[in-house]
Amino acid sequence: MVSQQPPQDEWQQLKPDAEHALSHLLSEISAHSDPQSLFEAYTYAKDITARAIQARMLMHLPSESPQFRSLHARVQQRMRSHYKETIPERLLGAPYGGKTHERLFSLLHESLARPVPAAMLRIVTGDDVHTERRARELRELGLDVDWYEVEGINVYELRSLDLDFDMIPAIVRNKVRQTKSLSKEEKQRVLKNSGISEDG
Repeated sequence: MVSQQPPQDEWQQLKPDAEHALSHLLSEISAHSDPQSLFEAYTYAKDITARAIQARMLMHLPSESPQFRSLHARVQQRMRSHYKETIPERLLGAPYGGKTHERLFSLLHESLARPVPAAMLRIVTGDDVHTERRARELRELGLDVDWYEVEGINVYELRSLDLDFDMIPAIVRNKVRQTKSLSKEEKQRVLKNSGISEDG
């Protein structure tokens, strides 16, 4: 759902449409409209409002996060320094460094040590399906991210900016397992030579 336009332009473009759509939906509700008309008004208002709110929230976040880039680079540096002798170079790139992970980090970083509703994360990414998995992938990267429930609502919290480098063997294991250029026997040999357990 993320537009190629700057969030400010997207917000200015969508705001009047969202206002009109919500006004129309309220009028349909007040008029006790038939189910089909009410459904059409609702689905249009839901879509346009979600896009507008996403743009407004992205306006509040930095377009880039130097803090995230620095942390991600530290994980990659540690991977290479520990495994450059035993793991092929192409498998030593740290995962989860894309724009979606960066945006999620920025939102969590803004509320450091405070819970952020999962619904807010989904609005920022414009993805109702994969967002929470992407947030948990930040923890797989070694970031201090926790998730729990508050009064039945799923929340995520970046508790600190400390990195857990103990997660690196699992990152490398997954990279080795997922590569299609190595046979099963070659993967087992690479992991064994690196001192990484196959289990996990």
